[in-house]
Formats: sequence, C-alpha cells, structure tokens
Amino acid sequence: MPPPPPPASTPYPSAPPISEPYGSARPTGTTADLGGRWARFFAAIVDAIVTNVITFAVSAPIFGAGAMWSTGTDDLGPRLASNGVSVVVAVVYYTYLHGKWGQTLGKRLLGLRVVRSQDGGPISYGTAAWRVAFEYLLAVLTCGIGAFIDVLWILFDPNRQALHDKVAKTYVVKANGPNPYARA
Repeated sequence: MPPPPPPASTPYPSAPPISEPYGSARPTGTTADLGGRWARFFAAIVDAIVTNVITFAVSAPIFGAGAMWSTGTDDLGPRLASNGVSVVVAVVYYTYLHGKWGQTLGKRLLGLRVVRSQDGGPISYGTAAWRVAFEYLLAVLTCGIGAFIDVLWILFDPNRQALHDKVAKTYVVKANGPNPYARA
C-alpha cells in the first residue's frame, strides 16, 4: 500500500527572497552621499596618468622608452613585458591605496572614498584586490569590451556602482563625512 499523500495545506519550502544581492541600497553605516559620476570619471583619468607615469619610469630603463607604445611586430617581447609591468603597477597601486585609505590619488583629489556597502566601513586589502582583479579579468576575457561596460555601468546604475563595485560590495562616496579609515 502506498503512503498517503501529504495534506494539501503543507506549503512547499522556498528560498528566502533575494532583496539586495550586491549590498544594501545605500551604505547604512555612514551619512556620506554617493560620489558623483563625473568626479569618478576625472578621478579615473588622474589615476590612469599616475599609473602610466609609474609604469614608464619602471619600464623605460629596462625595455626602452617606446616599449609601452611600440606597434612594430619586432618589439613584441618588450611591449608584452612593459604591459605586464603596467598590470603589476595598477594592481599594487589600487590595492594598496584603496586598502590603506580608501582613496587613490585621483579619488583624494576629487573628494571620493571607497567603502563597504554593508556598513560604510573601510574595505580590506582583499576586497581592494578583488575590485581591481575583477576589472582586469573582465577586460581580458572580453578583449576590453567588458572594461568599457564596467566603466559605463555607473551612468545607468541608481547607486552609481560599476560592476567591480557590485561584485566587491563597495560604494564610492563623497569623502566629506567621517573617515572610516582613520585609525584611532
């Protein structure tokens, strides 16, 4: 004899609702406003200039002054090596400065800071590394198109988050409020 069917009033189990998969709607532990789209754009330009100057200063004596921009096929080795130096410089630059102060030089100049989306607190070095690693992985896997989409994402996102902010659960806020990175 088969077992009797379950009563009709027994509900099926369900997963809890996914309310905010990429962090809260706004940083709850801070009163800071979200950073402006144009401020983020100009901060990125400043940071690109800084990382390129550092890369040139390191690469030029080793691989030659034109290694970063050479277009000839005979210069492929120095060009790849110089690009590798560029990646290392950028990863170290963004990871260290975001993990230490929540600001790169460009963000500091334009009054911006990176914070955790959960509570508005400082991000760890691991989170800072994940932000920049995701950007580079997205760029490499999509031949640069993903990096372009990542940057454009803040134009349409209501929380002004780029894709790397969403996966790292961070926000870029105005730095005029209390500094969560200040060590007591």
